[in-house]
Amino acid sequence: MQLSQLFHYPVKSCAGFPLTQASAQLMGLEGDRCWMVADSSGKFITGRQWPRMVLIRPNITPTGLRLEAPDMEPIEISYQDYVQPQASTVWSYAFQAWGGSAEVDDWLSFFLGTECRLLYIGQQSQRLLRSDESKPLAFADGYQYLLIGEHSLADLNQRLPDTVPMLQFRPNLVVSGAAAFAEDEWKVLRIGSVVFDVVKPCERCIFTTVDPESGQMHPQKQPLVTLNQYRAFPAGTLFGQNLVARNSGLLMLGDGVEVLA
Repeated sequence: MQLSQLFHYPVKSCAGFPLTQASAQLMGLEGDRCWMVADSSGKFITGRQWPRMVLIRPNITPTGLRLEAPDMEPIEISYQDYVQPQASTVWSYAFQAWGGSAEVDDWLSFFLGTECRLLYIGQQSQRLLRSDESKPLAFADGYQYLLIGEHSLADLNQRLPDTVPMLQFRPNLVVSGAAAFAEDEWKVLRIGSVVFDVVKPCERCIFTTVDPESGQMHPQKQPLVTLNQYRAFPAGTLFGQNLVARNSGLLMLGDGVEVLA
C-alpha cells in the first residue's frame, strides 16, 4: 500500500489543494485548517450552511495567506495583523484564536453574503484534542487527520449515477492498494516515518453533497443518499477514518503504508 494523494485545506471549508509532500505535525499537516471563517461571535461557519465557501481559494504565502474567489479582487493577509484575541467556537469547544484585518472580514462578508470574520489559530493552538490533551488541534471538526482508501471511493462511485472526486470528501491522506473499506479495520498505521492511531470513523454530513468546482449542493443530495444506503451505522453514515499522529515527520507521495495493528 502507498500514500497516493495528500491534501490540505488552509481555511476551514474553503478550497483544498493537492500536495506532493507535507510536514505531518501533531496538530495536523502543516498549514491545514489554521484559518477559519466565523460569525461575529467567533462561532465557526462552514460549507454546510454556505456552500460557496469552497470557491474561495486560499494560498499560503511566506507572510500569511492570499485569498481568491470568482469575480473578486485577490486579497493578501499577513500573519502579523492577526494579534487581536478572539473567542472562538468549533462545535461545542470554545477556545481563543486571533482576529485581525477588517478589510479581509469585509471581503469575505461581501462574497458570502453574510457578516463574518477570518480567524487565525496562532503559532500555538489554544485548542486541544478532547481525548488526548497532549495533542493540539487547529480548526478541523474534531481530529487532526482524515484518511480514505482509493478503493473505497471507487466502490462508492460504482453505485452513483455521476462519479464524485476524492476532494469532495476533504481527506488529508489517501491510500492506494487496499481493498474497499479496509481502513475500517485499521488501528495503527505507519506512513513513511509517521505513526498514526486510527481513532474513529468519520461521520459524513450534507457538506459531502457540495461540488468543489461549482460550490453548489447536489439537488438529489448525492453522494450522501447513496452512502446512506450501505454505509449507515448506529454512529452515523461513515466514510473515512479520523487519525491522530504520534510523532512528526515528512510525508511524501509514494510513501509506504504499513498496518501495525
